[in-house]
Amino acid sequence: MLTARAHTRSFGEYSTNQLRALEREHCGTGRCRRCGFVYTPAVRVCPTSRRIAIELESRFKAPMSEVHAGQGLCSGKGQVWTVSGNKSAPWRQAVAVCAQCPLLASCTTELDRRLASGEKICDQILAGRLFSGKGDEIAPEMFDAYADRCGAKTKRRKPKPKPRPTRRAATKRTAPASPPAQDVPASPADGQLALFKGAVA
Repeated sequence: MLTARAHTRSFGEYSTNQLRALEREHCGTGRCRRCGFVYTPAVRVCPTSRRIAIELESRFKAPMSEVHAGQGLCSGKGQVWTVSGNKSAPWRQAVAVCAQCPLLASCTTELDRRLASGEKICDQILAGRLFSGKGDEIAPEMFDAYADRCGAKTKRRKPKPKPRPTRRAATKRTAPASPPAQDVPASPADGQLALFKGAVA
């Protein structure tokens, strides 16, 4: 059963539809009807429901929301702001979320400070700005071109499959014919014996 394995499997292994179905079970009045978590005035959802919401947000399948006061919309979902793969759509979505974050101004100030100190930011989206694997900033209008370059690198790194050896049809093997026996030359002793016999006769 789906809910029976909820705490033993990573939520990343579930499909979005499965997560939405599981989320509907982890709700209720006063307490979660699935896991029995008792709600308080400060906590209105159970821990499992919060984890499901974070996973859905990381897939951009649910609105981004602050997990704790004073933290950005990327809090707990940092993998979304890591530049990986060769698709530009997730990068654009992460940049769009940054634009709505209440901490964008302070994040921009901190990013500028790090860059001014000589720090290199690689494969990250920070303060709505994307940095490549080499630390170069990629403008939004160049996201698609950069994604294409990442895809080309991935194809070059992909090892070529080794050719499989062809099987030869089995043939009935016969032992090779032994070479004909060769005449062994008589030894000198044999010749002397013949002479001796002739002398006696």
